[in-house]
Amino acid sequence: MTRASVMVVEDELIVAENLRAVLAGMGYNVTGTACDSTEAIALAGESPPDLILMDIVLEGSELDGIETAERICGSHEVPIVFVTAYADDGTLERVKGIAPFAYILKPFNERELYSAIELALHRHRMEQEIKKRDDILFALSFAIEWFLKFQKERRNAKTRPGETLEWGIREILEHVGLAVHANIVAVFRMNLDQEGSGGAKLQYIWAAPGTSRHLLHPGDDDSRITFSTSLWRTLLASGNIVAGEIEKFPREDLIFFEKCGISSIAILPLFRNDTLWGFVGFSGDHSREWSETEMEALTMAGNIVGGVLD
Repeated sequence: MTRASVMVVEDELIVAENLRAVLAGMGYNVTGTACDSTEAIALAGESPPDLILMDIVLEGSELDGIETAERICGSHEVPIVFVTAYADDGTLERVKGIAPFAYILKPFNERELYSAIELALHRHRMEQEIKKRDDILFALSFAIEWFLKFQKERRNAKTRPGETLEWGIREILEHVGLAVHANIVAVFRMNLDQEGSGGAKLQYIWAAPGTSRHLLHPGDDDSRITFSTSLWRTLLASGNIVAGEIEKFPREDLIFFEKCGISSIAILPLFRNDTLWGFVGFSGDHSREWSETEMEALTMAGNIVGGVLD
């Protein structure tokens, strides 16, 4: 497992260096130390850590530790563990106002520090998981609502099905993509005559804001992928999901993903009239694990898109 990264904000250099050594001995990756609010905010913005160990009193600093934490948390979702020698009611009330993940009084021992950090990291992971589940549920509820509306409008012939279909599928891809933190979501259609039995062609695509990929503006050749073996077809036709880091794929397939800047991908089959029609791929530009919750959500989203295609 990758070591958690910790940033230290402490105005006393000797204390900061001691904390760095202690944290490194515990197995954490110390990304940097800051002695004042300006340096802390800049450092957190350059490379957001998994957790910040924040001293409350920062002598000679424009902002104290609490104000610095508020500024950082306004831009980054990072847990803060406060370290201070003060436990007066006024300080406690100010700290409570920003919902800290932990609060340690100086002097403390290594065990107390380790416990506070681990509990803070665990709580943050749980909160992120809950938030992700809420986002996924919202995305799926949107997809279901749109699907029912689309079916009704198609029966009443009030809209042009082609235009409504393309808009709706792109909206579904966007909502689910944002919920699972995917960079690109693309729908590929298989079994086209010009693609042959081992290929597929890009049909719909959504990319997260700020994503710059060659695939977003593909030429005729760039929008096609040809599989090196029948493994994909066999797995997808059986209703299986293909997911993981792209280096696990055959070299011929890997070239396509590398060109698109994709590091990890989850691919789900799409069926139309009980026949494999294509697949939808949810990709990321960095190594990551696809959780069971995410895979369940992606499967449901794929089923909804498949239902629309039917």
